[in-house]
Amino acid sequence: MSFFDYEELERLDDKSYHSGLSAIKMKAMAMKFRHKALGYKFSTAEGKLAKTISGPLIGSLTDPLQARPPQMPRQGSVQEVLGPDNIIGLKGIFWHPLCIPLVCAPLGIISAILGWGDSWTFWLNFAALIPLAKILGDATEELAAGLHNDTISGLLNATFGNAVEVIVAVQSIRAGLYSVVKSSLLGSVLSNILLVLGMSFLLGGLTPSKTKKGKFHSFRGNNWNKRLIGLEKEQKFPIKSALISLGMLFFACMVVVLPTLFNALPSDDEQRVLKVSRIGAWITMSAYVMYLAFQLLTHAVTLSADDRMDGGESRVHLAPDTPAQPEDVFFDSKDDDDEEDEESASIDLWVALLLMSLSTVVVAINSGFLVDTIQKVAEGSGLPMGFIGVILLPIAGNACEHASALRFSMRDRPGLAIGIAVGSATQVALLVIPLSVIIGQALGKPMDLDFGVLNVAVVTFALLVVVIMLLDGRSNWFKGYVLCAMYAFIAALYLYIPPAFGDDDLLQVGRRTP
Repeated sequence: MSFFDYEELERLDDKSYHSGLSAIKMKAMAMKFRHKALGYKFSTAEGKLAKTISGPLIGSLTDPLQARPPQMPRQGSVQEVLGPDNIIGLKGIFWHPLCIPLVCAPLGIISAILGWGDSWTFWLNFAALIPLAKILGDATEELAAGLHNDTISGLLNATFGNAVEVIVAVQSIRAGLYSVVKSSLLGSVLSNILLVLGMSFLLGGLTPSKTKKGKFHSFRGNNWNKRLIGLEKEQKFPIKSALISLGMLFFACMVVVLPTLFNALPSDDEQRVLKVSRIGAWITMSAYVMYLAFQLLTHAVTLSADDRMDGGESRVHLAPDTPAQPEDVFFDSKDDDDEEDEESASIDLWVALLLMSLSTVVVAINSGFLVDTIQKVAEGSGLPMGFIGVILLPIAGNACEHASALRFSMRDRPGLAIGIAVGSATQVALLVIPLSVIIGQALGKPMDLDFGVLNVAVVTFALLVVVIMLLDGRSNWFKGYVLCAMYAFIAALYLYIPPAFGDDDLLQVGRRTP
């Protein structure tokens, strides 16, 4: 077993090792995979020039200028183009199955104006938020890539990564639907740490791989490549970044649990709870700022080195006196090189800014109509407000992240899938929830951190299970199934919850009257 070593960290403290996949580069990796799925790789002019000058070399140290013999292009290879290219880039953003419901955006607006009915207005605007969230996220990734600054890119992704949740929260606060804000944000956290992470572990653990041993996966037993599914497969991931994010999630959970218990006391002093909530919101926001500083400024190299060292752990776990077989090659170096090469944005900065602006405006309009009809739809359909907020609404904001996490996990990059799932939940808990309280204070609305006894119990138990699943730095399909089963049980719980729960701001269980 290899232990963390400061001499090893010093050896890794070199520019060539800074390409380790820290949390701030996950959005860039998602952008690269999206480009690759389209069949293109957008290279910078400097990168093309460097490749032309240096060229691929092989041979011994005494013969460094021996050229690599020509090779046939691999099946499924991508076309390298000089970026940005706005036409190809926009095609890559909009030519996606998640963009099919984009037609619902204008239909949802027309439905509200012409009075097609509350049910049609709600579901059309709900469906419209799914592609709009994807487009807004892709535009943010392209803008961050075009800035060529890791710190600014990280801040941009951290700020706009959950823009849809923020917009829906603002619209709900303006309408006085504080229960919708709380339940939807709680559901976003649960969806990320249970459903997204669970599906990633489940499909990643069952998907066959090209090699028996890899940087982030390994198979046990023989005939590993003759099975339709990945039996005896185990994926590996660095736990340092994941545990830091989970620690911050527990901190945010404490900030929500304590005001909830405080408000459940016999005194029932709502003004004191509101003051405590606003103080806690500002403290949580400061913790989020320090969390970003830790990832982007003070420990960026350490987190990257941790990814590298944990990823290469499979090198030292081979059994002694066991000859290496051709199928045991532990990673496809060319795939890794392709993933870690710097890639250009596919669209210009002004196009990305325009796309972000238009998407934000349309999201605000559609979410406004959705919030206006949510109570009437709950009354007409019989669905509890708690189920709509905790289960349904988070689908719109998390659909794109869910797809990205599944793609990473099925490509044997579970660390990236965890970073997306846990990182998004951390952003919601540390940024969106306290920001909602601060926005409520600015608007003169009594938005507090009392989420209800049942809700805080659900999120606390969910976090405990996720921590236990991540402690060993290993994942398999069974861990994923347990997380998905837990989410299914929570969904059933909120489906059969009393209809009055979460209606007319009665989400606070501790102070409900019979």
